[in-house]
Amino acid sequence: MQLFAVAPLGIGIIDKRLHYCEVNQELADINGCAIEAHRGRHIREIIPTLASTIEPLLLQVLATGEEFVELPLSGYTAAHGGSSRHWLATYSPLLNECGEPNGILAIVQDITAQHLDRDAVNSSEERFRQVVEAAPDGLAMVDENGLLVLVNAGLERMFGYRREEMIGHPIEFLMPERYRGGHLERRSHFLRAPEARDMAGRKELYARRKDGSEFPVEIGLNPLQAADRLHVLATIQDVTKRKADQAMLEKALQEKTALLNEVHHRVKNNLQVVSSLLNLQTRHASPEASQLLSESQGRVKAIALIHQLLYERNDYAQVELGLYLQRLARLQSETFQSHSDRIRLHIQQPDHPITLDLQRAVPCGLLVNELISNAFKHAFPNEQRGTICITLSPCEDGCFITVRDDGIGLPSDIHLGETLTLGFQLLPLLTEQASGHLSVEPCERGCHFLLSLPHIA
Repeated sequence: MQLFAVAPLGIGIIDKRLHYCEVNQELADINGCAIEAHRGRHIREIIPTLASTIEPLLLQVLATGEEFVELPLSGYTAAHGGSSRHWLATYSPLLNECGEPNGILAIVQDITAQHLDRDAVNSSEERFRQVVEAAPDGLAMVDENGLLVLVNAGLERMFGYRREEMIGHPIEFLMPERYRGGHLERRSHFLRAPEARDMAGRKELYARRKDGSEFPVEIGLNPLQAADRLHVLATIQDVTKRKADQAMLEKALQEKTALLNEVHHRVKNNLQVVSSLLNLQTRHASPEASQLLSESQGRVKAIALIHQLLYERNDYAQVELGLYLQRLARLQSETFQSHSDRIRLHIQQPDHPITLDLQRAVPCGLLVNELISNAFKHAFPNEQRGTICITLSPCEDGCFITVRDDGIGLPSDIHLGETLTLGFQLLPLLTEQASGHLSVEPCERGCHFLLSLPHIA
């Protein structure tokens, strides 16, 4: 009786009139009625909602002597607020001395929790299937032997096979034949150390449709461990359209690059023509006009040099300042060749390149050109010797360009933008166009100009 009382299953003894003789606490809890209330009462009184189902079964057991084992039942009792429950019920006949059924031993197990877990698992599996089927890309699950165990509708559309034609086949049959042999080794290597992997970017991948046609794909691999078995979920995406769009964009970019290349080349050539015309004009002009034409020619060359660098480097957005200043210094040395034996021109720059966008590079180049030419013309009168130094250096928020000389320095009555000479009148305007700041720095000898150029996002 102690075992009867403490058993984790609901146990009850029912007589041949279907009255309860005895129940344990577990069955009393299942039925929602006290133990004492069960004794001597018909099953219809204790579990009226289930009697119509259970009574015919009990009568059959009494009539035939055959038992029902773990019969699934569903419904509700007075317990648990009338909510639906699930049980496994075993009804075995109790025999008298003559071997005839004289009662029934009822054993009931509440499996509601397991049933809910199973429903949850089934619901989860159903949601997984729905997600897999609704995915726009092709999805294929492969077991540890490389055999397809699951495919979705997207894969059917992509390859032209029905899923029955793919399930059970090795994944390699979806590849062009030339790739199949090598893929076996790569698949074995992946399964030895599985990890989520995007196969795009390593090399171009191709798949093979049922009709034999090939198309480019991108594949993502995700290992899944379930029930001590390894599966791999492969996401397959047809990138035919993307490849075509990319090729179209690359072609358009090449055409645009060729056009820009031609534009800068022609602008450079046209500026050189203007420079040559100015040079011809100087041959028949007065000394004063010849000097003015020569200065204009230097400005044209400074602009043409920018287009020359853009043409050479195929970069139409940025100008490398260090290289530009080197070429500009060389042009100035050629322009003032008669001064080269007594005036030296040096340039200093950092090891790493500093670039400036095209919109600001032109006014910056013209500004530096004015400072260098002014130094050549005015810093060393009376055949004096000296040095002009151009320095490019980075700073926290941009870069600095300095133009220094060790000549006679600026007269005290000359200020930027206020003198009558065109060069000094241009300096503030060019500084503003370059989005920079130009200052005259104090120095013991000569003149020191500092141009700061901030980064512009």
